[in-house]
Amino acid sequence: MTIGDLNQGKVVFASKEEADKAAKRMSQKHDEAFAAYKLASGWAVGGVFLKKPRRLKVKSLDDIKDLWADLQHDHDDTEIDEYADAVLAKASSEISTPFGADSLWILTSYSIKASHELGFKTRGKYLVLDITNGIETKHPKMGGAFEPHIPLMKKVAETLINKAVIWSTWNPRHDPTKWGSNSWFYILEEDTSIYDG
Repeated sequence: MTIGDLNQGKVVFASKEEADKAAKRMSQKHDEAFAAYKLASGWAVGGVFLKKPRRLKVKSLDDIKDLWADLQHDHDDTEIDEYADAVLAKASSEISTPFGADSLWILTSYSIKASHELGFKTRGKYLVLDITNGIETKHPKMGGAFEPHIPLMKKVAETLINKAVIWSTWNPRHDPTKWGSNSWFYILEEDTSIYDG
């Protein structure tokens, strides 16, 4: 599914004001949050909450290994094992916080950026994702202690371009909302719930 597919068949408004009025009417009629967003040819209306939020289970190491099982022919087995070990080390002191279940989020692109490009004073490289729901765009990053695993996650991102995704970050147990959906990620996977019912 591409962004173009998401916009297919939508009414295109000439002005933001018209689209805002339509979004307000739809929000009242359907008791859901709708908002106007820009298209190349005008303005359209989209739902912010296209499906019910769901509670995601924290991924087990076996689940993480399964996620990349089809990539093993392109990578050494040790890469995935090393990543699983890094995840296990984090899991002892932090909790996994999932994002992306509140709306339909599409991975549109990714890039590798140096720390200074992101305004960080530290040194290193970061994998930066561009994920949009048609109204807003998120840019979660992977780097720091997880920098050695960027090549593996880059491969995962390549397979998920123009697909619906969910992602997770680590948060301290004493502050489970410290990092939001636009900050960091350690796992990225296809959101298969859009195919359910």
